[in-house]
Amino acid sequence: MKASVNKAPPKLSHEWIDLVALAMHRAIARKIRRQPRLFKRAWRTLARWEKAKRASPPPLREWKQILRRNDMNAVLRILTRSDDEGQRLRSTAPFCDILTDREVRAVWARYD
Repeated sequence: MKASVNKAPPKLSHEWIDLVALAMHRAIARKIRRQPRLFKRAWRTLARWEKAKRASPPPLREWKQILRRNDMNAVLRILTRSDDEGQRLRSTAPFCDILTDREVRAVWARYD
């Protein structure tokens, strides 16, 4: 019997996009663990998004609740879950300004 080989999903497929998003958020979590003060940016991002939308849509309310009810490490575990719930939450995660352009390019380079 042949051993199964982990083959990357087709580029730009939903699976590939989810894989890259997970890698990006894992990089974000590593950086926040090294520099915990960056964690507070999520609150500022949510406030900025609410102001721009002049409302608090359900995903923003959900992230506010997650941030309010969990400590930093629990939030980072939620952010990097590899299941469907993790994917759903990453699609609206307020951690988009944590990585520098160079760090973002480095993640993309691994999947390009």
